[in-house]
Amino acid sequence: MATRRTSRTPRDRTRPREETAEECARMRNAIGRRRLRRAISLLAFMAVGAGAIASPPAAAAGEPAKVDGATVKADSGSPTGYTATFVYHNPNATQVRLAGDLTLLDVGTGNTRYQPEAWQPGRYHAGGTEFLRDMARDSEGYWSISIPLHAGSISYWYRVWDPTQGWVNKRIWDPASTNPRPPGESSFRVRNNDVLDAVYVPYAEKQNDPVLKERAEYELPIADPSRRGTVQYVPYTTILGDSGHYLGVYLPADYDANRAQPYKVAYLAHGIFGDETDFMVPANVPNILDNMTAKGEIEPTVVVTMGNHFTGTSLGFASYNQTNAANNLVQTILPLIEENYNVSTERAGRAYAGFSYGGMTGAHVIRGYPTTFAFYGHFSGNPSLTAQDYDNVAAAVGDDDLFVFLGNGVFEGNLNAQNAIANNFRARGFAAETTQVPGAHDGMTASQLFTIFARDYLWSGVDSVSVTPATVDLTRGWNWVRQFSAQVTTNEGVSPAVTWSVEGATSAATTISTDGLLSVAADETASSLAVVATSVIDPTKASSAQVTLAPPGTAGVVVKAKAAPASIVRGGTFNLNVDVRARSQHKKAPKVTGEIAVTFGGTTQVVPLTGGAAVVTLPTTGLSAGVYPVHVAYSGDLTYAPDAAVHQQLRVR
Repeated sequence: MATRRTSRTPRDRTRPREETAEECARMRNAIGRRRLRRAISLLAFMAVGAGAIASPPAAAAGEPAKVDGATVKADSGSPTGYTATFVYHNPNATQVRLAGDLTLLDVGTGNTRYQPEAWQPGRYHAGGTEFLRDMARDSEGYWSISIPLHAGSISYWYRVWDPTQGWVNKRIWDPASTNPRPPGESSFRVRNNDVLDAVYVPYAEKQNDPVLKERAEYELPIADPSRRGTVQYVPYTTILGDSGHYLGVYLPADYDANRAQPYKVAYLAHGIFGDETDFMVPANVPNILDNMTAKGEIEPTVVVTMGNHFTGTSLGFASYNQTNAANNLVQTILPLIEENYNVSTERAGRAYAGFSYGGMTGAHVIRGYPTTFAFYGHFSGNPSLTAQDYDNVAAAVGDDDLFVFLGNGVFEGNLNAQNAIANNFRARGFAAETTQVPGAHDGMTASQLFTIFARDYLWSGVDSVSVTPATVDLTRGWNWVRQFSAQVTTNEGVSPAVTWSVEGATSAATTISTDGLLSVAADETASSLAVVATSVIDPTKASSAQVTLAPPGTAGVVVKAKAAPASIVRGGTFNLNVDVRARSQHKKAPKVTGEIAVTFGGTTQVVPLTGGAAVVTLPTTGLSAGVYPVHVAYSGDLTYAPDAAVHQQLRVR
């Protein structure tokens, strides 16, 4: 099984045989012609005013050796705080260009394009216009260039002219990339000269953008290698009998083929001219799920990607037939995956999502197989459904749950169509949500939309939340402190974390801590409070406890507190005996309920009374020699009034 951090076989650099004099002469002539073509190419590029910044010179003697691939380093001089350096080794190439979705669109100016060096807050790398810039070659055949990039997973590729391989403007993956690929040249993107790679850029505070900060949080490879899932490409034959195709399969870290509970599984479909690599690399799903799973925001999930260009050798639109793709998914891919992997066979454990044409294909999936998936994600591609289609889906699903998510990038247009589709599902009793992210029609937008879909809406893995104690009775006019705890039932790997809140308080000093400690202010006038625990992962799952506040009683009490001896050496501990009884001349006066607060040496302890009495230990660690008062306060209850006084002076020697 290939991991996501595999290495590539290095280029063969064995020593060539010695050439004859005639061959040397031919080689010198060929090199001369290549140099001439290179010079002409550079002059032509400069003449058209491409806006390129001068490429960096080749490494000088004594400089560190160049590292193949994309290297990202912090750079205080960069507008984003980071600079990415791309290095590609090909001594035979006559020209190499860095290309990619690297130009910027500004949310404030719409379609205005900017070069990477012009980044400022509000501008985002976006596809639609290919960034092209010549790379500089050194004497050893290393081509390099450096540019600033903002945070996240950013799509790029190389364009190469290499006469030894017959390449003219050939678009290639970075050969130094560690992203697994389908073997051979069968990938549709390879055949279509349309591959995409990704460079991962951290977030710098100078970017001052919560969207980019979140992208770095999810899209960058997780730091701990042991928490990374694996990606493999599995050969299979399509529903039409086409062989030589591959399914991408992401398995979460510590995947257990024998786990009692099958893994939930998401099936992801690419857009037109894409293939099974789209969601694995430019859309960056493995990194997203690695980070999300490590934080307990989603239970460990399996992902399956498929290529939907399998109707012959055509590279055009006709090679992606949406009906064939839907049938192939349900009739061929699902049985194959469910037979070979420990994944859910229930609709509640399956999700379908697609980008662009893949999102549109979702219409054929939900229309043809309405009870197969419980979750649908449509990223920059809307399902086309009639009123009858919606009714048929509703009739088939019945009382079961169905969730539909639709979204696009802000540079793709408004959400009117998505909102109309969502409303059609809502009108039939199903949940649906829409959203936009800063992006264009590209894999980086798909990445952001998948993050929201998976984190906020896909199976949460949270079953229930309860709060203990469920009820508490207190009296007003006292600074009460009460500890609450939450019991959260989740699936394996899902965080049980909750957020605490208190509702109904009239005093700003009545608060609850992040770990469930309720503090009720003495000036609180509310008659009741609700202490609420809400799941961090699934805010729809919450529970509350009821706190009743009643006026304290008026009957007097007698509070007696005595520590013996009244003097000890520093480091020792006093034992304070407290007795609280009703004010009465009768020797058998009733004992009082409630609690006491004992303050000594700057520390207060709140202790419940048992039979009207309590024993409180008073440590002296950290206290200097001297005399310290013991202050005892009784809280009062529904019968007896509060009482507070200094009861004794204790000496520390």
